[in-house]
Amino acid sequence: MCKNIEPNNEVPVGETETATTNDTSKMSITEEQKNIVRSTAPILKENGKEITSIFYKHMFAAHPELLNLFNQTNQKIGTQPLALANTVYFAAENIDHLHVLIPQIKLIAHKHRALIVLPEHYPIVGKYLLLAIKEFLGEKATEEILDAWAAAYNIIAKIFIDLEQQLYDELGPDERDKGFVPLTIIKKENIASGPIVALTLERRDGGKMHNYHPGQYITFRIKKDGSFHNRHYSLLEPFDGKTYRIAIKDEIDQEPKGIVSNEIIDNYKEGDAILTSFPAGTFALIQDAKHHLFIAGGIGITPLSSLILELHKKNQIKSATLIHCVPTKEHAAFSNELKSILPENQYLLFCQGEKLGKDDLQKFLTPDTHVYICSSIPFMNKLEDYLAECNHPSSQIHTEVFQPSLSVLKNAVKDQATTKTL
Repeated sequence: MCKNIEPNNEVPVGETETATTNDTSKMSITEEQKNIVRSTAPILKENGKEITSIFYKHMFAAHPELLNLFNQTNQKIGTQPLALANTVYFAAENIDHLHVLIPQIKLIAHKHRALIVLPEHYPIVGKYLLLAIKEFLGEKATEEILDAWAAAYNIIAKIFIDLEQQLYDELGPDERDKGFVPLTIIKKENIASGPIVALTLERRDGGKMHNYHPGQYITFRIKKDGSFHNRHYSLLEPFDGKTYRIAIKDEIDQEPKGIVSNEIIDNYKEGDAILTSFPAGTFALIQDAKHHLFIAGGIGITPLSSLILELHKKNQIKSATLIHCVPTKEHAAFSNELKSILPENQYLLFCQGEKLGKDDLQKFLTPDTHVYICSSIPFMNKLEDYLAECNHPSSQIHTEVFQPSLSVLKNAVKDQATTKTL
């Protein structure tokens, strides 16, 4: 059975937008315009989330079809507007050397490719971003300021478009693979309390299942209440050449509830097809690291399990240590498998009431240890504070979060806005 599968993966766009352009003849910015962009950075740091919330509100009103490209839960709780605000702010701060933002740009480009963001979407975003800046600044929004930001936006958009095109090209000549394709659920199983449910999927239309590196994710698109909803899910293990396996946690106890996760757990069964885009993401093992310390909070074990299994596959499992923090032992997904392959005393389970502290981390830190963290944001912040107290290099700390990554940056745009995007 196919649930709400529609053949056209592209999101249609409305009228032609002219505020910004993909025309390379207009991809330039003067020194004066750079100075203007830099001078507005403090405004963005103070009010960027309000500006981007205005942007999303007006863009969705004019182009409701673009809601199909976004995780609407992230819109409602404000993490998506904050992520965009941080992107714009750091672009303004680094307008003379945008290359320093390439790691963040690559991360976003992978998510854009996974959601099927296309070049024709960028002029729409540019138009409504400039309108939001103009609305917020009011009489202070001079023609010079708006022209400077249009020039800056066009340059940044071109970087994204070119990088995303490379990612689309890597999927090969089959145009179907550059959108969402139906994959069939061949196994659905409860694997831990929560509940946490694992799905194994295969392709049955004769097309290719694309390879991936451990740490990447696939993206599901479901249709509910007349709208498409998207969510990324980390792949659980190295590629076996024919299937993908992911895990989903029920989210009935949080507000707003996880639309995609809960719908799949409640209403999808073995034999059903689900729209999926092929693997994307930049989270990965550091190949030359001599020691890997993995720290997971709850369902955060999902991207880390793939990395650990990759080390096992390469006969490098002795270099891995896992710390998994869960409410109870029954919530520890994959515990039996991971405990069986990790060396003795290199699998540590912390249950509720057992506090993980700085001293626990210090035992496993060496100058060449790379640390990988996936957890809730408060727990991740606490771990990063502990690691800083241990004088562990930030360049050797790698994080994966289940929300827009640029929404969790420190010392960036203020997390406050009165405008609601939805």
